[in-house]
Amino acid sequence: MTTVAALARDNGCRIVILLAGVVTNLLKQNATRFRDTLRAAAGGHEHWLIINSADGISRGSDAQTLRHAVDEWRDGTIPDDQQRTMFFAVLKHHVHLDWLVTLLRSTSLDGIPALILDDEADQAGLNVRPGKEDPSTTYATIDRIRASLPHHTYLQYTATPQAPLLISIDDMLSPDFAELVEPGAAYTGGSCFFSAERARTAVRHIPAADQFKAGEPPDTCPDSLVTALSAFMVGCAVARLRGKPRPRSMLVHPSGRKADQKAFFEWVDNILRRWSTTLGNPKDPDYHDTLEELKKGYDDLRRSDDALPPFADLQQPLMLSLRRVARYKVNSDDGGEVDWANAEEHILVGGDKLNRGYTVEGLTVTYMPRGAGGWNADTLQQRARFFGYKAAYLGLCRLYLHPEVATAYREYVVHERDIRRQLKEHAGKPLREWRRAFFLDKRMKPTRSNVLSDPLYRQDKAQEWFVQRYPHVDANAIKSNRDLVLSFMKQLEPKRDGSFHKHRVAEASLQRVLNDLLLEFRALRETAGWYAQLVTLSNLLEQEPDTRVLVLDMDGPRERAPDKSTGALTLHQGRSSSKRDGVYEGDKHMRSPSGVTLQLHTVTVKGTDTTCSGLALCIPAARREADIVVQAQRS
Repeated sequence: MTTVAALARDNGCRIVILLAGVVTNLLKQNATRFRDTLRAAAGGHEHWLIINSADGISRGSDAQTLRHAVDEWRDGTIPDDQQRTMFFAVLKHHVHLDWLVTLLRSTSLDGIPALILDDEADQAGLNVRPGKEDPSTTYATIDRIRASLPHHTYLQYTATPQAPLLISIDDMLSPDFAELVEPGAAYTGGSCFFSAERARTAVRHIPAADQFKAGEPPDTCPDSLVTALSAFMVGCAVARLRGKPRPRSMLVHPSGRKADQKAFFEWVDNILRRWSTTLGNPKDPDYHDTLEELKKGYDDLRRSDDALPPFADLQQPLMLSLRRVARYKVNSDDGGEVDWANAEEHILVGGDKLNRGYTVEGLTVTYMPRGAGGWNADTLQQRARFFGYKAAYLGLCRLYLHPEVATAYREYVVHERDIRRQLKEHAGKPLREWRRAFFLDKRMKPTRSNVLSDPLYRQDKAQEWFVQRYPHVDANAIKSNRDLVLSFMKQLEPKRDGSFHKHRVAEASLQRVLNDLLLEFRALRETAGWYAQLVTLSNLLEQEPDTRVLVLDMDGPRERAPDKSTGALTLHQGRSSSKRDGVYEGDKHMRSPSGVTLQLHTVTVKGTDTTCSGLALCIPAARREADIVVQAQRS
């Protein structure tokens, strides 16, 4: 974002607004980062006028500063490279946003280019009353900010784009385009930590005995917490010898309840005091037992870092780390900020304040016994503070997670990879044209339901068949689909060889089937289910480019009467037996045992002269990567 802000200034943008989260610590963190980076890049302070709403929103001088800046911008005698750009860092809270609206309306901004950067764009700013006459407060205030800037661009940033991608396409915050920001080579994300190989060494399941319901913490310190602390402290001793990483941190996230956080903070503090006191006195009767306790952490780290120094060489730096490690409760009861330069080792105990956007410097060990909760995909991902640029010390990293959370993260990797693949393929095209369909485990929800106005359709991985039910509902679709199928079959020239009863058989590459037929085929009234098949096939093509498809031109035409209540047609014929033709097991058995099968049906609608083409598609569960979520868009 800092790069975009600097480029905006270079290209004549005079106002940059950063909507920086919903908590003050995140606002301060972002504002400091922008201030230091932008002023350093500009070679001085004068080029940027920076105003932070966290510093106070009652200063009358801010309006005067803006008016003077506007006068300068409109003064043609000042060269562009000497113009100043105003930068507003604003909390995404209606009081702070109202202050900004009042400030922007205090002078005319016609013709003044502006840029709004919405950090964590899926949080707080979206309308939680979609379809209602009175939108939610923060959303309405953002609308007024935009109305105050006649010439602006609204740029949304988030690592979890599910909500912005799924809100109504008519919503003012529905993005027009999407651009992926690729991480650097040293980034370690979900595909790293939850790959089969890395998960065996980096991810630990918190046992059932140490799990608890929020608000009801265990009576005694969980053994797994002691194990996690030993791995962290040994890792700190190793880092002291190596000189990096600096700083190093551990995050303990028991639940969103402050009472739980207090209990875990006290356990952490007591364990560290006990270890420090005991190791400081070799004559202590518990001295050797304590060393053995910490040796368990050392032995665990050796599984992923075979260059560890001998354990005996770590005792002096380990003692120093135990004495100096800083402990913090990070919640609304503790308003202090973490001073990362005050110590080389930090342990943070907290809840939701440690979720979204909060940077934990040098995080190596995470202990998170809380469950998956509502299984919201974006919420779970934002809780993953353990992702980051950790390649240089990945062997010292450990995740202690509730088993269902570990499972959720593994499933999220599939979901995220699919979203990123689709957005990359769609780059440069309007998002209004993007099919809203992607992989997502059936236990998970893409985002909170209160920002969505259009329903979601789910395709279970185990559901192998898609059989069209409404091939006959639109004259234009009937003609275009019929022409498409006839042209496709003319190219394939299927033959009746007896292997599939009377049906004519051909084979084609999946690439050809998609490009020449399926991507152009229109499945009206069944858009959601059809999109689910296209997503599955596109992913299969990417994973297995040589995939072949069994194509069956089903014997026909067959006459079908629409269902009296739904109007649907039944394409599939059931089992039958005749003396002349023998036993026919039914259309659903006309398929490849392990590959993709496409059936092309020709149907005449009973009582009419309408003849149409219908599709039935079978993708075996073994060839489907995951469950799918689809949202049909209103045109």
